[in-house]
Amino acid sequence: MFSRTILSRAVRQTAFSAIRPSTVATTPSPFLLSLAAQRRLLSDAVRQAIDKAVGSAPVVLFMKGTPETPQCGFSRASIQVLGMQGVDPEKFAAYNVLEDQD
Repeated sequence: MFSRTILSRAVRQTAFSAIRPSTVATTPSPFLLSLAAQRRLLSDAVRQAIDKAVGSAPVVLFMKGTPETPQCGFSRASIQVLGMQGVDPEKFAAYNVLEDQD
């Protein structure tokens, strides 16, 4: 009985994998670029601006909109989470990514 269950599972898995589309990507995703390739996409000025922003406060949030007027649900949720965790608004910096074209 036990071996029949195992055999039937193996047959089902093999059959389903034959009709299921492959989950392995055949072309590399642009989101899976190597770190070196990602670094090349940023100009030195942009990289320096990001480094300066990240070093400006203990917590830095790059968001759409401002903490007072978030422009998307994720930004609003991020502000709410920071508030619920007791993060002092004076201790974090928020940058509106919609204001900068770079």
